[in-house]
Parts: sequence; structure tokens; C-alpha cells
Amino acid sequence: MYKSIRFGLLPIALAMVSPLRADEPPAAPPASDLASVRADNKQLTDELASAWKEAERLKSELAAAQAASSKNASDVADLQKQLDAAKALPPKADVPPPSDSDTARQLADAQDKLATSLRSFSVVQDENSALKSQVDKLTSDNASLSQQLDAAKSSIASLQVEAAATSQIEPLRTQLRQAQDETSLLAAENAQLKTRVALQATGPGATKPAPTRPGSAPALAAAAAETAAPPPPPATKTYVVAEGDTLTKIARKFYGSSARWDDILKANKGVLKDEKSLVVGSTLTIP
Repeated sequence: MYKSIRFGLLPIALAMVSPLRADEPPAAPPASDLASVRADNKQLTDELASAWKEAERLKSELAAAQAASSKNASDVADLQKQLDAAKALPPKADVPPPSDSDTARQLADAQDKLATSLRSFSVVQDENSALKSQVDKLTSDNASLSQQLDAAKSSIASLQVEAAATSQIEPLRTQLRQAQDETSLLAAENAQLKTRVALQATGPGATKPAPTRPGSAPALAAAAAETAAPPPPPATKTYVVAEGDTLTKIARKFYGSSARWDDILKANKGVLKDEKSLVVGSTLTIP
């Protein structure tokens, strides 16, 4: 009755709980898999309860069979004593010899009863052995079902945690992208403000230019110069390679994406031969 238990539940559940890659968003486990695991969990629980009931029934039958076996053993012992006592009695003078038909019949009856009791005792012993084997098998099956049930519950808990974590990652990624866009916009505005301040600042000893009326030719020329002035080139960044660094890790650290590792490799052709030739302590230029 326990051959229908599906032992493939654990590999399916564990395969769904694989670790998430750092550069890819984790995939949410399908709802059908969660439903399948819950259904298997319920089936295992029901089968475990049925197995415990069957074990209790067999234990009751075993106890009854042992009681019957004890009674048969007692009957056999009593008959054997009676037979030994009958054989030990000396023949009386007025009693016919043991070959008399009544004595022979009584002896035959006693031997038949003894043989019947012995056969009953052997049958009960065989039934006891069979019942003990069934109880041992049910006990082993119950232990196996309990382990599977615990594993199924653990898998369900892991899947639920995984689903909750997956549902929270995508909003965080969206917020991160928005924050990066806002940072880039603020950096561009800051660069423009620095350019305007640098153009308007006067050097040491220079005289302050006379103010011009808005809309006049000098004012328009100054505004055009400020607008046409190119932004200053970005400052060159450097990075000292540490233990365990890779180009993808460095690119993710400076650009927020590991896909720009090739830009770092191209900017450091004099230091790096390829992406695997990083040397701890070397200085890299970050474009």
C-alpha cells in the first residue's frame, strides 16, 4: 500500500531553491510547483496517519496471538503431563493389559489432542513471526514517511522564503536605477555650475568687469560664451588591485554594471594583457 509514495519530491524542491546569481534577477518559483509540493505534503501526512493506524491494529493482533500461543503451550504441557502420568501407572491385577481397547482408545485420543495442540502451537508461532515482520516493516515505513514529511515541510518553507525575497528584489532594483539616474543628472548640473563659476571668476589683480545691461551686445556675447564653453574633462580615476578582484567586480564597483569590464581592459593595455592578468597591487586607470 506504500508503493505509491513519490520519492522524487526532494530533488524537485531542492532544484527550485538554487542560489541567485549576483548579476541576474532571481526567477520566482511557479505557483504550480508550490501547489504540487503542498499536495505531496498533505498526501504524505495522510499516508503516515494510515500507517500508524495499521501498525496499532497489527500490534493488537500480535498481542492476541501471543496470548493464544501461551494458552496452547499451557494445554500442551498439561496433556504431556497427563500422558506421562498415564504411562507411569502400573497395571492393576483386575484391569486388562494395556492392549485393551478402552485404554488404547484413551491413549490414542490423548495423542491426537497432543498432536493437534502441537500443530496449533506451530501455526500460532508462524503467525506471531509474520505479525512481527509486518510490525517491523510498518515501523520502518513510518520512519521513512516522517523523514519525507519533514523534508517536504522544509522545502515548502524554503520556497516561501525564496518567493518573498524575489518579490522584493525587483522594486529595489527599480529604486536603484532611479537613484543612479538622479545622481547622473545632479553630476551633470554640478559640472555646468562649476564651468560657469570658473568663467565668471577673476584672476589675482584683475579688475572686475563693468556690469552690462541685460539684452545689450556685451551681455549677449558673455551669455553666448558661457553657453558655448565646453564642460571640463572628467578627472581620471585610478584603482589599486586588491586580493580577489576581477575586472567584472571593479566595473560593478565604479559603474554599477559588470558589463563595462572591457572599457577598463582597453584603458589599461599597457598594464593588462587580458582580463585574467590582474596583479595584486598594480594601479589601474578607470576611464
